[in-house]
Amino acid sequence: MESPGVEKHPSSYQDYRFPLSNIYRTIAEQELHESDEIREQALNQVREWIVKNPAIRRCRTDGSFLLRFLRVRKFNHVAACENLERYLVLRQRFAGWFQKLDVSEAWMDEMIDDWPILPLGYDERGRLVIMIKMGNFNVERFNNVDQIRLMMMVLESYYEEEKMQVAGCVFVFEDTGLTMSHVAQWSLTDIKNFIDAVNHTIPMRIKEVHAVNLPRYAVAVAELCLGFATSKLKARVHCHRSMDSLTKMVAQSILPKEYGGEVPLGEFKKQLRERLTESRDIILGLDQMEVDQSKYGLFGKDAGSSVNDAVDTGDTFGVVGSFRKLNVD
Repeated sequence: MESPGVEKHPSSYQDYRFPLSNIYRTIAEQELHESDEIREQALNQVREWIVKNPAIRRCRTDGSFLLRFLRVRKFNHVAACENLERYLVLRQRFAGWFQKLDVSEAWMDEMIDDWPILPLGYDERGRLVIMIKMGNFNVERFNNVDQIRLMMMVLESYYEEEKMQVAGCVFVFEDTGLTMSHVAQWSLTDIKNFIDAVNHTIPMRIKEVHAVNLPRYAVAVAELCLGFATSKLKARVHCHRSMDSLTKMVAQSILPKEYGGEVPLGEFKKQLRERLTESRDIILGLDQMEVDQSKYGLFGKDAGSSVNDAVDTGDTFGVVGSFRKLNVD
């Protein structure tokens, strides 16, 4: 797949046509207030804002990319622009999370084989279901930054398909095998930075979060994570003592065959490897986007973070105010 251009003011913009089935069109209309007219107007407003924003040097302006921010903000174009700006700044400030995400690197084969993060496909409501098994992370080989890098690579590949943009996603944390070594990889600063990014910057509609077989010693860490989450996200978290409890809310058929589903783990791994390979150029192409970081003030380096770049733990990463100074109708 060819990577879209990042010129902030191209000579023309490609026309956008809704590419999904009527099921997703209905979800878009009912949940996101999306229509052909509203979408076209909002895209024009965001593109005009990008052109006028002096801090943005290069940015994708294709419909599929911009709509991930408009949809997560239900077509409030002011909020979508703020979200996009935070995303662009975050990509540079936390480069270790977002940049040089290359599926062809050797570590990716090992990570996919271990399957700590595994997309399972779309459920009957059109939502992407992702299983996370942190106990499968090789703590001798990888750290929490590698975990985030794999997650971002998976999310970026699914954004392009747009189904997740519209219907959202469901996370299933299967915590069998989780040890203190896995938990200890995350400092308090790491947890806060990542939850802040989920709350305010990473454009995904989290519909449900399920935790299964969470060890007692990890409960305190889970509660700490929830303490940083928004009230809306907290209300969507469900804990289960067993897989039987989980399957009352998540269809068993979508789970791997090893968990009573229909498709074996090996096939899910193969599908993920193929998807990431197909999306490689697009994901790496995101690194071409750039903002002038000097426009966003000073960010102190936090020694408590695993990311080697300067970080800011404020909810908005210091960028919201710049939007309102621009004239966008």
